[in-house]
Amino acid sequence: MKIGRNMQALILKKGIDAEQLRAAMGWDEETLNRVLSDRLSPGISEMLRLASLLGLDISSLLFGRESTEHRAIKTTPQERARVNRRNLMQYESLAPAYTGRHMEPFVVDLYRDEEGLADISRHSGEEFLFLMSGRVQVTVGGQEYELEPGDSFYFDSSQPHSIRSLEEQSRMMAVIYNSESILHMTKGHGMKNIIAAARLLERHTVVVVCPDSASLTAVNKAINEGLVGKVLLVGNEEAVKKSCREDLLFPRRYEFVDVPAGGEAARHDAQAALLGTRLIREGRGDMLMKGKINTAPFIRSILNRETGIGIRQRLSFVSLFELPGVDRLILLTDAGINPELFLHQEAESAVDIVENAIGLAQSLGIERPKVALLEANEVPSEKIPTSMLEKALSERSWPHADVYGPLSYDLALYPEAVAKKGIPSNPVAGKADILVVPNISGGNFLYKTWVMTLGAEVANVVVGANVPVLLTSRSDTEVNKFLTLCAGILYSHFLKQRQSPTKPDAE
Repeated sequence: MKIGRNMQALILKKGIDAEQLRAAMGWDEETLNRVLSDRLSPGISEMLRLASLLGLDISSLLFGRESTEHRAIKTTPQERARVNRRNLMQYESLAPAYTGRHMEPFVVDLYRDEEGLADISRHSGEEFLFLMSGRVQVTVGGQEYELEPGDSFYFDSSQPHSIRSLEEQSRMMAVIYNSESILHMTKGHGMKNIIAAARLLERHTVVVVCPDSASLTAVNKAINEGLVGKVLLVGNEEAVKKSCREDLLFPRRYEFVDVPAGGEAARHDAQAALLGTRLIREGRGDMLMKGKINTAPFIRSILNRETGIGIRQRLSFVSLFELPGVDRLILLTDAGINPELFLHQEAESAVDIVENAIGLAQSLGIERPKVALLEANEVPSEKIPTSMLEKALSERSWPHADVYGPLSYDLALYPEAVAKKGIPSNPVAGKADILVVPNISGGNFLYKTWVMTLGAEVANVVVGANVPVLLTSRSDTEVNKFLTLCAGILYSHFLKQRQSPTKPDAE
């Protein structure tokens, strides 16, 4: 991902001080020069950080043109973006630089499918096809249509549909209008960047324990968006195929790992959870996702010392929000797993929860997060024991973050509240990236207020294991399910880079 030339143009146009940008990125002068001269490509987290610092979307860095300028865009053959979305199909995007577009124009190369297992798609909107060469069969709503070169085809894409080549290779132009495109449904600028960054990575494999319609809806969207390449479905194959028949849209992407039916449902679920964690231990999946299974046995399978998935530290539930009136992404922990931040009234017991959130923040491009330990008041008091423990926790050495507590909610997020209280020198006040609550009740109140009252978008990742663990529910919106997968993919990439770092692209 060469972005040097585009960065130079954007820096010049916006009048940005390159030296200040270098310092904010933590680069030395040589690194900045190599990036600007396209001899070094930044990593994904660095791309997210650059986009945030420059106040741009990632597409602007990749293509050098801001969305506000996109009224007319010419795309040469050399500028087309190749998107390998599915087996036997290769896409070339004809308008990759036009951000916020409502139509997706592609040139598509299709190859003969000897097995006859064409993926089935279904989404709100319409599609237009024009066959340039070869012969293809289009199936819409169970009816088959054969296209010859020069034929065009227009259809309602909310009906189940599939396309396969009848010759060794066929080529067509496809224009797809998705009236429920995730990017258009996503409200926040920061969340759109999370989606764009996840799309730049290799396709991931997800292990789903006890798949249901809710979990399949999420992974299907990620398959369709090119984020997920394979899904291991762990559960009773016959029951899943019966209950989720309409959700099994991508047969080439699924692999069933059967758990025989019979006996108590709880026993079946426990077996599925143990099998799911075993697949992760064997390296067959990048993320573990909860389907229709009680959270308790699911988490127990992860924590099992002998058969779990390499717990690095205390598991915690981290939520990523884009809040109205706040100019940055906010992480909240823990609103879902740990009843208390502190165990046995010991400050050190909370270190894992804080470090988990710091790691997720770094995977999203927040290089040195500012962490606020929330309390009702910013003045420590023995009458509120957690406030004293938060004070002790903030006095600990934190090499990768600025941690301060106790802080009240308003002083953590809003600079105007900090100015009124007269504490502008506080390293976290008014600038917090991460909010840490003293107990699950406080976290749950905040979480539901933001989601249900403010309508905030959210992604949730369980952190602390060797892979991201994803929890979705039927009450989650389609956008939030998709954002959860995007955040999980970015964190998975971050963990892989940390475990076996590789050199960035160079000369």
